[in-house]
Amino acid sequence: MNRIFISYRSSDGKKDADRLCADLSRLYGEDQVFFDKQDLRGGHSWRSAIMAALGTRPVVLLLITPDLLGMAHPEGGRRIDRDDDPIRGEVLTAQANGATIVPLLTEGMLMPATADIPPPLRFLKESHALKLRTEDWADDLNKIMADLASHGIKPLVSPKPKEEPVKRGWIQRMQRGFMWIGGIFVGLVVIGLLAPEEEKTTPEPAPFVSPPPEPVSGPHARDVSGMWWSIDEDNRRLRVQFTVNNGAIELQTDAFPIAWYPRWQAYAQSVRDMGIVVKDVRYVGQGVLTHVMGVPRMEIPVQALTGDGRGPLDTGSVVLTASADGRVLTGQLWSNGEQADTPLRLVRNP
Repeated sequence: MNRIFISYRSSDGKKDADRLCADLSRLYGEDQVFFDKQDLRGGHSWRSAIMAALGTRPVVLLLITPDLLGMAHPEGGRRIDRDDDPIRGEVLTAQANGATIVPLLTEGMLMPATADIPPPLRFLKESHALKLRTEDWADDLNKIMADLASHGIKPLVSPKPKEEPVKRGWIQRMQRGFMWIGGIFVGLVVIGLLAPEEEKTTPEPAPFVSPPPEPVSGPHARDVSGMWWSIDEDNRRLRVQFTVNNGAIELQTDAFPIAWYPRWQAYAQSVRDMGIVVKDVRYVGQGVLTHVMGVPRMEIPVQALTGDGRGPLDTGSVVLTASADGRVLTGQLWSNGEQADTPLRLVRNP
């Protein structure tokens, strides 16, 4: 059943939409992704698919392109301002049926100003926008996947690791280096600078050197489960609990007051007019724990909730790597709402 819906203006969004659909279908399965390739959309097929997905927490990925709001109607004015506009119909249908709508900012785009958005669609300004840029496609796709995971939509397969292009480039440089050395060798033979065969001596084999030990020294180096303290730049301490089970890791934090951070104060102020009271925030999430040469590394999609569990107020991801003795975790918290990283440092609870 479809749980991921792609909405786009076909005049300038089809190329990115096609690519996004291909990647998501490969990662999640074609039956999970609804992508109508017809130019005239927003009719029965879209509404039927959204209705069929009720109860499964569907997510609509809305591509923000110049024509999304700017495309003119043949009779004058903007298409987005007319009730028969297919994009307008898709977004309003999705909202009416409880879908989560995630704006995707394509190359060079910013979130439109409130005044440029038709009043019925202005709820989009409160959505957590993500980026979908041509030059940073792989990174942006990973962040979209983290956001989908926070909504309970997990991939069938993992994307190719980001390091692969670097490895290919390293191999190519090695190959070119061997070719260059080979060329010098042939040249020396031709000009007679190499010693005759009978004068050569066979070098002694290099002594065996055992590989360096894994950088694991402390009793907690492999085990990150238990209680930690997250310490920010102002030395405020927040208790964080990790639970590990067969390679999966769960994160829960205590609630902290919004007064700690200006961004949460601003958020609380912005939703107060809607009757929503936010006094404190906590993070929860589930992700994957791996080991690199024995050193734990975790990647956890997270949600920010109110202290009493309402939300999500924000989504994002936490990436942490342990020190050699396993007593310090360092990394960053990515916020989809702010589109920014916050450095993290956690120490073992004594």
